[in-house]
Amino acid sequence: ATNLPGTFSQHVNAVSFIVAFTLLTAFVLSREAAVSLVGMEGVVFCVLLFSSPLAAMRAVIQTRSAKAIPLPFTLVSLLNCTLWSVLGIFEMNDVMVYVPNLLGFLASVAQLVLISLYGCSGSSSTVVREGGSNFLL
Repeated sequence: ATNLPGTFSQHVNAVSFIVAFTLLTAFVLSREAAVSLVGMEGVVFCVLLFSSPLAAMRAVIQTRSAKAIPLPFTLVSLLNCTLWSVLGIFEMNDVMVYVPNLLGFLASVAQLVLISLYGCSGSSSTVVREGGSNFLL
């Protein structure tokens, strides 16, 4: 995708490092330590995934258009995070489940606020460069 920072090889290297780290953790550490560390890794990636559309926030505010924020992803994230937060709080009582999902819920709400404020309209596509990333608006 043209809107991602970095090159394809940098993405392959990053994914390879994460997979190697996870496998090394699973085989070297005790089961309890590995589960905890890989769980924390999952929490970090969960929060990054749900908040990733907010990377376009400055471009959205500058252009007064929320076309860079994917509405379907935001709605599904809101639903997913709501359900997992409720389950994590009331059924599982697991911080590793409800904290990242509450953060994802808040990120989804922030995205919906931007979409409702600025809309997704615009007749032509504009590429805005922000912090090494290109955002198609």
